[in-house]
Amino acid sequence: MASAAGIAMNVAGAKAADEPDTASTQSKWSVVIGGGGAYAPDYEGSDDYEFQPFPFASIVYDDFIFIEGMSLGANLLNYEGLKAGPIARYSGGRDEDDNNALDGLGDVDDSIELGGFLKYELGIWSAAMTVTQDVGGGHEGMLAEMSTGVAVPLSDSVRTSVEASASWADSNYMETFFGVSGSQALRSGYDRYEADAGFKDIGITLGLDYMVTEAIGVSGRVQYKKLLGDAADSPIVKDEGSDDQFFTGMFLTYKWR
Repeated sequence: MASAAGIAMNVAGAKAADEPDTASTQSKWSVVIGGGGAYAPDYEGSDDYEFQPFPFASIVYDDFIFIEGMSLGANLLNYEGLKAGPIARYSGGRDEDDNNALDGLGDVDDSIELGGFLKYELGIWSAAMTVTQDVGGGHEGMLAEMSTGVAVPLSDSVRTSVEASASWADSNYMETFFGVSGSQALRSGYDRYEADAGFKDIGITLGLDYMVTEAIGVSGRVQYKKLLGDAADSPIVKDEGSDDQFFTGMFLTYKWR
């Protein structure tokens, strides 16, 4: 699911307080791989939870080109903590058989999303925004995701973080994941429901990262997300699920230096 992917990428970039570069450690490459498990809803808006294994990777070259999980991007602007550029990413869809509450709604195909990002970091504080448009025929919509938070080193090996987030989606995205068309209503038994553009959710994420060695780290994340507006009022959420969404995960990372 989207939130799990976002949290995993946050974990991939997690590390202890920056260490000074030396001739032996300088490199244009930064590579982090890892994996773990997440306990999360089986579809966005569900009140049924399942364990989800989650491998991931982060590869950055010269602080310019980066691959983070299913995202590929470039820092075309990189100046004094401000980064911006294009991004492309793969986004998973939704299967009708994920949950009985989705019976009759059909599958949502996977998507390829193109867009841009803007991020600013100042000391322990950061803020970011990403806007993407589906070009792969999945949800066919636009999604804007915003976040801000702080990451506080407690020691050379321990870091804690808190991040607030919100997302806005256009009518195509909302209708795909939360709407019920006339034909879907006949098959599913739900009343017909139109989901319009608007803010989809707000959330807060707490994190803890511990570097066991200079290369090996353990990370934990706990997230609460509240669905809003037409997403929260959808029958697959209001009648069969919940607008309160929780996520928890543990991850092990390995960083090449």
